[in-house]
Amino acid sequence: MTYEVTIEPTGDTIEVEEGQTLLDAALRAGIYLPHACGHGLCGTCKVDVLEGDFDHGPASPFALMDMEREEGKCLACCARPQSDLTLEADLEEEPDARNHPVRDFTGVVSRIETLTPRIKAIFIAIEND
Repeated sequence: MTYEVTIEPTGDTIEVEEGQTLLDAALRAGIYLPHACGHGLCGTCKVDVLEGDFDHGPASPFALMDMEREEGKCLACCARPQSDLTLEADLEEEPDARNHPVRDFTGVVSRIETLTPRIKAIFIAIEND
């Protein structure tokens, strides 16, 4: 099942697969949402859900307080829609809220190079699709 999510203030609409987070779906659609940790700990990806139902997921109570949850806020990196949604994201600092869509690749480690005793460079050969 997929859900339609509208992101304000841009009005962009994305499709979110059941079980997929709002952040993952937005990035895969080429829409940048502010984010940092990706694990529900920092609160950078906090958005306001204006309409619709969602599951908060494993958001830390330090990053998303109970009062904010009651106000309809969620962390895009953890929240999963349970219906079509309209949300408002803080995109003022990102006037061109577009980027290259996230894609998955497969590859193999082709070389590991020691740069320092604690740092290694790992080279990955990406397989062609």
